[in-house]
Amino acid sequence: WGALGQKGASMQYVLVNSKESNDVRLFAGTVQHTLDDNHRVTVPARWRFEGLSELFAVPDPRQPFLILLPDSELKKIVNDLETAEDVEPLVRRQFVRQLFSRATPCPLDRQGRLVLPYEICSDLGLRGEVMLAGGGSRIEIWRPENWYENQTKEENSFANTADRVGL
Repeated sequence: WGALGQKGASMQYVLVNSKESNDVRLFAGTVQHTLDDNHRVTVPARWRFEGLSELFAVPDPRQPFLILLPDSELKKIVNDLETAEDVEPLVRRQFVRQLFSRATPCPLDRQGRLVLPYEICSDLGLRGEVMLAGGGSRIEIWRPENWYENQTKEENSFANTADRVGL
């Protein structure tokens, strides 16, 4: 676990989903990068894959960080919601409306950089050094001090859940 908080550390894992025989891309690890004056940040090379040309930026509704989602993940969230029998149709429509109205497309350039939305970065205090954290099928962008504070807060929960799942 020591490498997770170090500048420049990152990993990517690719698992094969035997049901659909499509690759399921997982973003794992952390890396600290600079958000430049044009609000560009470089996506680690190991996290880039064939066909990834943009990610959608959505501010987390509860904590001060930015979620980056490939379009396949947005589609999966909506599909899972549509098949959730315990969610009322009105609530589904409201959620989808809010999700897509908050999602900003961020194209990936040839150098692997994303231009992040200025207003959202400003609201979240994202400038200078930022922490990119793999979140499975998504990437999270945090202010480094918020990342480390949150990591400390979640340590007990992570350890307890690790015991439950046999990690």
